[in-house]
Amino acid sequence: MSSLVDFFAVFSISQMLMAIALLAPHWKKAQSLRLYVIFMACAVLHVADILLDSYTLPRVIELFLYAGNNALPGVFWLVSLSVFGEHITIKRWHYTVASLTLIIPVSALSLQNLFGFSLDDFEAIKGVVVYGALTLELTLLVHALIIVGKYWDSDLVQRRRYIRGGVIGAAALYIFLVIVIEQLLKLSWSGLAVLEVLSLTLLISVINIFLFQLSPTSIFETPENEPDVTEQPSIESAELKAIIHAMEHDKLYQQEGLTITAFAKSLAIHEYKLRALINGELAFRNFNDFLNHYRIAQVTQKLEIKGDKQLPVLTLALESGFRSLSSFNKAFKEKHGVTPTEYRKRANN
Repeated sequence: MSSLVDFFAVFSISQMLMAIALLAPHWKKAQSLRLYVIFMACAVLHVADILLDSYTLPRVIELFLYAGNNALPGVFWLVSLSVFGEHITIKRWHYTVASLTLIIPVSALSLQNLFGFSLDDFEAIKGVVVYGALTLELTLLVHALIIVGKYWDSDLVQRRRYIRGGVIGAAALYIFLVIVIEQLLKLSWSGLAVLEVLSLTLLISVINIFLFQLSPTSIFETPENEPDVTEQPSIESAELKAIIHAMEHDKLYQQEGLTITAFAKSLAIHEYKLRALINGELAFRNFNDFLNHYRIAQVTQKLEIKGDKQLPVLTLALESGFRSLSSFNKAFKEKHGVTPTEYRKRANN
């Protein structure tokens, strides 16, 4: 049984090291890519911990493996935010929350070693530390899956959408099961280690196959500049004309919460074809970006009208289809570099 564990563990580690080696040269290209490389490094330490479980290791190596194991859920959460929430700016507090999956157990272990006591002697404190850390890890994983569900449908690059969903979803499920089975339920079964490394081997192999089928950075690419919709293709199909007409004349973007599925139905166009047209012909990679382009254009036009100076910015944002002032302000500032209020002042001076 141990030989099978060793074989699959070594194979998994080699697959992850290959992914790191292929992605490392593109380190500066995207934040999501850098986080994914760190995630793979933590996963290597996780598998190495399984592989070396029966060996007596130096204390430093044990701590290193322990740190990698506990950092895994937090880093995975950051990967999910950066890969799917293309317009989510990962801030210091995100890193702080993610680091707690490492800080809490490492701090508890350090205090035990420093003061020479065991948490087993203080059941109440042990419960807070152990179950508090577990709750945090599971909460981050659930939130990662929510992020996947929230942003998955808006990605217009069909193949990348499935790859992203598969990578994040499968990885989240694996980590979730490992946490529940090993830490929460504490199940002991001789075949559990084999099942764990076998599942991980299959997961990593599939991820690598799809990840590098298009290009090494396929799931991490984000749009650098907003496309110029005014420059339409010289030959427009009837479907493309219908899309543009629905935006510019019917102003369907004003519908709050408009989804690409609802948009496809209103145009009587297959959803997969609609995605291909918006992405391939109009050069948008995200459906929300496509809608926001027209929404912001409408608000921008109204902000430049001197007679509408007293009309609240919130009213303009909601009329254009935005759900909240905060999401509008963020999208507007990404487009113009200033807030709507500042833009209005400049335009009317």
